[in-house]
Amino acid sequence: MDKLKRYELINQLLILEKLYPDEADYHAKNRKALEYGFELQYSWLTENLSEGLTTEECKEVLDILDMYRSITFSWLNNNSGAEIPNSIKFKGFDGNNESALRNYVQYFVLDLERFEELKYGQSFPQFNSHTRMLEQYRRQLKVWRNFDFDLTTEQIALILEA
Repeated sequence: MDKLKRYELINQLLILEKLYPDEADYHAKNRKALEYGFELQYSWLTENLSEGLTTEECKEVLDILDMYRSITFSWLNNNSGAEIPNSIKFKGFDGNNESALRNYVQYFVLDLERFEELKYGQSFPQFNSHTRMLEQYRRQLKVWRNFDFDLTTEQIALILEA
């Protein structure tokens, strides 16, 4: 990193120290690493940033949410609004191995307030399945794409069994 870039980051960290006194020590340590040019610690500046998701990965998660929206609404319509059993609720993604996917679901549902029916009455669902789910959701999507949005009870069962 050249000196000009370091200078810019140092000034930003000085501002953060003043704006957020509770986190000042954290920002000061990072600032000092930049001031002294300790390259090994530069990665600490971005340690809290996730790798993120591609456009295709985001679209896949939205397809999964749309599938579970379809399952949820169809189940409610087929069962006169009775309580949704846990076996058909959207479980989320594994917080350890699919954290970027889980973070996107939380962002989309909680921050953007979309697909709120998948909160199932919880004010702050974790969407942590505690087990890898992506491959199962992909199998389910292949089945779901053969149907219309409004599903029969049999179609819901076929999707969930995939």
